Amino acid sequence: MLRHSYLLPILLGFASFATTLLRAQPAAPEKPAADAPTVKKLIEELGADEFATREAATEQLARIGLPAYKAVEGAVQHPDREVRYRAERVLGRIRQTDLQRRLDAFIAGKEATDDYQLPGWTRFKKAFGDAESSRKNFVDLTKADPEMLQTLESNPKNVAELFGVRIQQNQQLAQFGGGGNTQLGYGQVAMLVFVAGEEDVSLNQNHNSVVFNYCSQANFADAITGSSRGDVPRKMLSRLILKSEDFAAYSAMSLARRFNMKEGLTCAEKILKANRQPHMASMALMTIAAMGDESHLPQIEKLFADTNLVTQMQEREKVMIKVEVRDSALAAALFLTKQDLKSYYTIPAGQAFSDPQMVLTNARIIGHSDEAKRAEVFKKWTDYRAKNPGPVEKKDDKAEEKPTADKPAEKAVDKNAADTVEKK
Repeated sequence: MLRHSYLLPILLGFASFATTLLRAQPAAPEKPAADAPTVKKLIEELGADEFATREAATEQLARIGLPAYKAVEGAVQHPDREVRYRAERVLGRIRQTDLQRRLDAFIAGKEATDDYQLPGWTRFKKAFGDAESSRKNFVDLTKADPEMLQTLESNPKNVAELFGVRIQQNQQLAQFGGGGNTQLGYGQVAMLVFVAGEEDVSLNQNHNSVVFNYCSQANFADAITGSSRGDVPRKMLSRLILKSEDFAAYSAMSLARRFNMKEGLTCAEKILKANRQPHMASMALMTIAAMGDESHLPQIEKLFADTNLVTQMQEREKVMIKVEVRDSALAAALFLTKQDLKSYYTIPAGQAFSDPQMVLTNARIIGHSDEAKRAEVFKKWTDYRAKNPGPVEKKDDKAEEKPTADKPAEKAVDKNAADTVEKK
């Protein structure tokens, strides 16, 4: 027996009202027919003269969903601009509605054969394989910015513009984010790294430098150093580091050193070959000293004549001690040949000198106050090289190619011309 009997009429009354209300609700509209003639007719109606007809056709195609996908996808190439525009809208709605189902099946590798291909997956799979870790990483990208992947898939030339918009949005978030956590999620950073690393995508190198800054944020850095996402994050970053030029190569090199990635050597070599600033040259030498080997010596020895100033400090009695590029280059050479720095320099007591980063810009260790002392140090290197010739610079195979019976004169002339330019 109901303890509070006075509640019974109220409960019965509410139940009756709810039943009446449910019966009064209009039934959910039935899904439109999905047969080919119906879909074809609706696609044509996307370009109808009457606005109401166009809207109704758009809505019905979106409700049909996947069965209409391929036909609507074909309509994106329709000669009527209105049809193309509305077809794109319908495709977007179908993808959004079906996305989570697709992603779950995608990670498990159980996507249906008649499902549409996730935008960007063909590219991603070609670069990083079809393993479960690759699929999980791709899902992170898809959730973070499906528009970017769709643009990359349909019109790679427009990616640069959208990429710039994303950079601007992120910068505005950092500037006006209200003081909260404005770090980007893993998927957001990974998306930018993946797109920027694509060979057919040409971006502003300043944007690449910004992306390298994002890579230092915790969400992406943890993926590089951890194992939760496999080796895909490191491979994505590797591609972008190798592709970087100009100042972006400097940013890439610094990041590579942080994550102990040998790709930083390629950036260092680019910097040393380019018309670089002294501090950039010094950092490149630092990278080579830490990660390179004796095969880099010929390139480093070319800098033994570079007198550009890296840094300087004033000791007591107004003695100015300077570190020039050539001084950093010699120190790098000593690290590569595993020589004892104490045999070249007077190292202050308590000064650490096992890491190139502690040495190559340190005026107290490798700096000189006069040319006589500097000449003395370089003389020690000359004596060492006389006893230990080591590697020599590799010459261009084409320049060394001997004249043949087929092209005797042309090859000889090319070689002489090259020699003349080199002498100049």
